[in-house]
Amino acid sequence: MANHYLTAGVLAVSTLLSAAAQADPADAIVAWKQFLTTNTGKDRGKYVEAISTPAAQELAKRWSALRGYDAPTMLKAANLPPELKPGLVIDASNVDAPWLKDVIAPGLADRVKASDWFRFKQLLLVPTSTYYMPKGTLEQTEAAKKAGIVFNATPEGNLLTPDGKFALSTQGALPFVNPKNGLELTWTFVAHGIANDNLNFHPMTMEACNAENKLERTYVAELWWQKMHGRKDIPPYGDAPGMDGVVEGGAIFFLSPRDVRGLSGVRKRFADAKVGDDFKVYVPSLKRTRYLSSTDGQSPIVAGLELIWDDWRAYWVKTDINAFSYDITKEGWELGMPHGSHFYEVVDRDGKCDVANMEVELRPIWRLEIKDKTGKYIYSNRILGLDKEFYYTVSNTFLDARGNLFRMWYDSRDWVPETGLAQWRHVPIWNPISKRTTWLTMDARWDDLQNNPTVATFDVDQLRDFQ
Repeated sequence: MANHYLTAGVLAVSTLLSAAAQADPADAIVAWKQFLTTNTGKDRGKYVEAISTPAAQELAKRWSALRGYDAPTMLKAANLPPELKPGLVIDASNVDAPWLKDVIAPGLADRVKASDWFRFKQLLLVPTSTYYMPKGTLEQTEAAKKAGIVFNATPEGNLLTPDGKFALSTQGALPFVNPKNGLELTWTFVAHGIANDNLNFHPMTMEACNAENKLERTYVAELWWQKMHGRKDIPPYGDAPGMDGVVEGGAIFFLSPRDVRGLSGVRKRFADAKVGDDFKVYVPSLKRTRYLSSTDGQSPIVAGLELIWDDWRAYWVKTDINAFSYDITKEGWELGMPHGSHFYEVVDRDGKCDVANMEVELRPIWRLEIKDKTGKYIYSNRILGLDKEFYYTVSNTFLDARGNLFRMWYDSRDWVPETGLAQWRHVPIWNPISKRTTWLTMDARWDDLQNNPTVATFDVDQLRDFQ
């Protein structure tokens, strides 16, 4: 059977140009409407209505023109097994089929076959959608392309504009829409950030299941994120006040359980490679603020979670070619969670520690491998399936120092087709070594997003008095 991944560089430019000439994001609407004729239930129809609106179609077409392709059009031309059609149910009876092995990550396939802990009882293949970022990012990237702006990824670990400014702390364009190598792809992934200007979860629930497949502990927190520059979709526009040199910031305040209530953390990322993160945590039991180093980013956010500070929004590690290598090793298609969670739940859990059904879709991806050169980082290799439309992860495979599977991460976004704005909804993370699972459920706060968070949210001395 042919391998449906292509060695890096083999995917011909002519293929993308051909896709661009035939590109029609409306192909996704046709596929979804056909799917709904035999797959009723839930509120999938609301999702189809949203992607069919004139506003959504305009954004989809402009992004397709900018990239030179869209996923539904690429799928029509893909040489994939005929079994991979919407409506396919994947379970333990067929997950090892030869026609699946090239599009499903082994770590996910293992959990479909599992009978002991964290089981995916079935996966349902839904039509491939076209995903895109907001209008503000689109306009800035279009303008940069029209002006012929070429961004520079330097050996020092900086991303610069042609006039030598730090790109991510001065403007909001994606630096490399069609990345030529792993470093360019990494910078575009980093620039994707949270996909929009502000993010607010009210709340985020983190459920930790142990090796006996029992719920061990539930944490509840408020979480905020903010893009500091190149803001065009949510006020304040332009630059967030008082954040010169800062690319973005994340903040978290724990509401429960009682023994961690009030624990607060703020991490701000500077554009300059020589400047470390402003990383502080307030510990209420000690009534002290701790200053954390970059190595502390490898620690769990709280005990018992398969979630470290460096895994915020799937990847939050400083780009450093001296410490890591960045390589596109393959291109092709991979099954990932769809982003329809603004309208309906794309996953049905079976209790707290198993999954009854999870929707998946075929996504065009670059496989990016970020390997540790130092031998000191928690992961020897991050294998990321990065979406060719959305510039965000489809899957995350983390290997330990021995090259064994350490953790896997998937997620589904709360994505609004009419605007391209996105927050998060579901994130399962599992560790086959400890046999532990963490499930994150985010309730996105869309109301008043222009006023929440504020700049004060990213000052831990003010955040600690949040409630």
